[in-house]
Amino acid sequence: MSLSSEELLAMLDEKIKFGIGLGEKLQDIRDVDGMMKLQRKIRQEIQFLKRLQKSKKVKIEQLSCSNLRHLGAMVDCALRPGVISVCKIFHINDESKLVIDIISDNGKTWTKVIARNPKSLSALSSGNASYGARSILDQAEDYLECAKLYPCMYQPPKVVFEFVSGIEESLANKLQTIGVIVKGDTLPDSHPVEDSEDSWNSDNSDNNSVHESLNPQTTLLQVSQCIEDHPEITTLNLDVTAMMAYISNMTNGHCGYIFKQGVLTQQGAWEAERPVRPVLEKLFDGKTLICCKTAWDNFEKIVNTLGGPMETKRAEELKQRIRIYPDNFGGLDDYPRQNLKVRGHVRLRSKIIFNFGHRMKALTVSANEGFVRAAKQQGVTYAAFVHESRALTEGKEPTATKITL
Repeated sequence: MSLSSEELLAMLDEKIKFGIGLGEKLQDIRDVDGMMKLQRKIRQEIQFLKRLQKSKKVKIEQLSCSNLRHLGAMVDCALRPGVISVCKIFHINDESKLVIDIISDNGKTWTKVIARNPKSLSALSSGNASYGARSILDQAEDYLECAKLYPCMYQPPKVVFEFVSGIEESLANKLQTIGVIVKGDTLPDSHPVEDSEDSWNSDNSDNNSVHESLNPQTTLLQVSQCIEDHPEITTLNLDVTAMMAYISNMTNGHCGYIFKQGVLTQQGAWEAERPVRPVLEKLFDGKTLICCKTAWDNFEKIVNTLGGPMETKRAEELKQRIRIYPDNFGGLDDYPRQNLKVRGHVRLRSKIIFNFGHRMKALTVSANEGFVRAAKQQGVTYAAFVHESRALTEGKEPTATKITL
């Protein structure tokens, strides 16, 4: 049955209102990584529909190919607890990239949202499609391949395909066989059908596809939670900043000074309130400590230049506890980390140190939150424990004013 122009315009108006409502729903979670990208996709759909509304020449096919239903399903998923990122891009190689709809569970779960007609999905997966069209099985294999490249705490993220409109049983079984977790109503198999206008409804988005970085930890309770959550981590890779914080006079009972350098006075106040050494001691307990040669050489140079007698002694004691490896130990970097661009907060030294930790399957301990954040912006995440920064201060104490209570 054909629809009148008035009926089509009414349907168009409802879609526009629906899209505006989606944007409003996202206001409560606008700080989630990638949310601006999702909002932009919604705005683009609304603008397209408004242009149709202005022209007053609406066809049912134009309404059918709107992506708002898929975006609406993404919004519903994004509003769930535990979501940390949406529309996240990852590269498989120089030519291929995938966009993950939803990342949750601290990076351990990747979810693709599919709102397409279940009959059409089955038809496409059985080869009943034009040349070059990629089926949901093809996309699942891409997801699984990419997940292996971007492990979270050294385990590939779980891949979940959530079918908003349901999925036919045979296709669901095929996906589960190759390792995809299937969510959505399982429907009886139908006979293969031609890909119809409805099949394009709501899933014309990019061909979708963090290693986890722990949030900055500053209390013993948070360290305990970290250790409890990740019992598989038995090796710690120490960054230069971690070794400095560990041996600094400031973290070893001498934080009560007003230094000529304002940044040191500020760190001293933080140390009095949130001591770093006990945090690191608890984290180090029972763990194998390692570092690469670049980290140790830079640390040793800083100690020799700025360190006082007690800091130098603590550095020598730390050397007895830590295993120092060549920078390239463990083989070649994987594709994402090899291609991490050195710019801004991504310095070559930090790239060498964090990549070494990744190859060694170690938790990298560092105060370099800027590197972790900048690398993440390039799509590369690391297993990292980020603590507050502390400088070497013993050599500055003679010109500082001691705080008396």
